[in-house]
Amino acid sequence: PSHSLQAKQNIVTCKDTLCGSLHWPGNHPCETPDEQCDYEVQYADHGSSMGVLVKDSFPLRFINGSIVGPRLTF
Repeated sequence: PSHSLQAKQNIVTCKDTLCGSLHWPGNHPCETPDEQCDYEVQYADHGSSMGVLVKDSFPLRFINGSIVGPRLTF
């Protein structure tokens, strides 16, 4: 992946277990543990996706008025 892709907030770093599990069984090459976690995926239809893993929360309001804010990584 290109290092020109720079997420500014909520980045997943190389030391995060999510980054390690994405690159399992190999090691993700990082210069420092605090570096962003890049990814590249090749699909069976020969398409691909590349980018930077980020975490964010999505507040959801239920009809009873309660709110939850699950943290998702994408």
